Amino acid sequence: MALKASSQLLIAVRLLSTNEHFAARLNIFLESGKICLYCRGPQILLVELGDLFPASWLSKMTMSEVAMKLRTSANSDEKIQAFKAITEKQELRRIFSEVVQKHLSQFFVAELKKCELKPDHFIMAPFVMTLATLLYDCAQPFLKNLNLDDLISEGEIVFHLAPDYLEKSTRVRISLQEGYLLSRLERGHTLNEILSTVPGNEDDTRKSLALLWAFGIIDSPHLGQLLPKLQTPKDATGAPAEVTAEKAQDPFRDQAEMIEQTYQSLARKDYYTLLSLSAKAEVTDVKSAYYKLARKFHPDRFYGLDDPILKEKVDVIFSAINVAYETLKNAKTRQLYDNATIEDRRITTATIASEVSDVKRGAATKVAEDYFRSAQKAFSAKKYFESVQFLRSATQIAPENAKYWTQLGISLSKSDQWRKEAEDSFNRAVELEPSDPENHLYLAFLYKNSGLRLRARKCFMTVLDLDPKNDVAMVQLKALEEDKEQAQKKGIRGIFKKK
Repeated sequence: MALKASSQLLIAVRLLSTNEHFAARLNIFLESGKICLYCRGPQILLVELGDLFPASWLSKMTMSEVAMKLRTSANSDEKIQAFKAITEKQELRRIFSEVVQKHLSQFFVAELKKCELKPDHFIMAPFVMTLATLLYDCAQPFLKNLNLDDLISEGEIVFHLAPDYLEKSTRVRISLQEGYLLSRLERGHTLNEILSTVPGNEDDTRKSLALLWAFGIIDSPHLGQLLPKLQTPKDATGAPAEVTAEKAQDPFRDQAEMIEQTYQSLARKDYYTLLSLSAKAEVTDVKSAYYKLARKFHPDRFYGLDDPILKEKVDVIFSAINVAYETLKNAKTRQLYDNATIEDRRITTATIASEVSDVKRGAATKVAEDYFRSAQKAFSAKKYFESVQFLRSATQIAPENAKYWTQLGISLSKSDQWRKEAEDSFNRAVELEPSDPENHLYLAFLYKNSGLRLRARKCFMTVLDLDPKNDVAMVQLKALEEDKEQAQKKGIRGIFKKK
């Protein structure tokens, strides 16, 4: 499939953002000229606009010697080595970064014509800016006119959170819409499902999905197949040689066959045959065999698979490998295993599958807790909408956790339009933990601030029933009683007021 220039650029960003040490020159051709970026992972080490920049800028800064080195450098390594004179000085680097961003913003007003990613090999060096800064701060006109018809063309394309999405999302400025998208992708959803449930302009949603994917925050099996496969060969000294990229040859079919064959063979194996070991294998041999097989079947290697049954089988295989290792590396457990009957030593997939389900429940709990912590950070930054979205996801994953409902109620209380949902959230927390006075207290304040004094009074009294020394509830009840007396006196005066 022929990809448009904008799609080529996003694919290049994906390759760089998800491969920290992958070095490449990224050439962007626009109507107004050419931009050349020297990138190592998501970091841009050097920017060239045309043939003179930054050499022309260095000349203006009375750094003609560095400018001359840049003009006469024969390769990327030499250019970056020369440019370290700038990037290693913090103030110069800051000034240069500002100049670069200004020039790039002007360049991206023009239409993007072509994009090239040329794998290269150059030294580590201080970076000028990041790819995230380039796209989010410099390329707003480009993003506004982003054309994704070729990249995201089918409604059945699936998107889901990347395993390290929290770490990756710290590199970019997540908008409210993107934060909401992330909160909906704790499990895989098709493009059609996303567009039908996420409010806002569909084209903007597609662009947000493409950008989040480009920076490795979300994954997509379909888009993953468009990426070239990176290989890092070794040179004669054993060090990484120049990185090359070549098109992957339908890896998912081969993966599926390997998983199916391994899974079917489990029932015929014991822990020794699973790890390809003899019964006399030393502990060092056990460790070596384990690490080799664990790398081969680690679930993260198969994130691109669409089939949930195959993924479940990968989890069972990986779990069996781990159980085998834990059993055979320890002398006592290994002795007990060796003394068991042949039948008892056989691997039972049903038992392992049950254990995997327990582990997955634990993983889901961790995801919910990640959302809760993200919601707390958003709340502290006064990003209440974003906080609400994270907490809605946390309560969907772990609806039995009262603290998620309490925090959701607190975040919802920041907006009058969410008052009813806030009330429902606090009531849900009360149902889960009826003996916790804090949940009743939050509900009482919600009623008081909404002018529902009788309901507020009832909740404050419940707090005192649970915690008779609760000073906050005492003060609030007293204030409500005084307000009631004042209202009654005012009413009596009104009756006898002269007409």
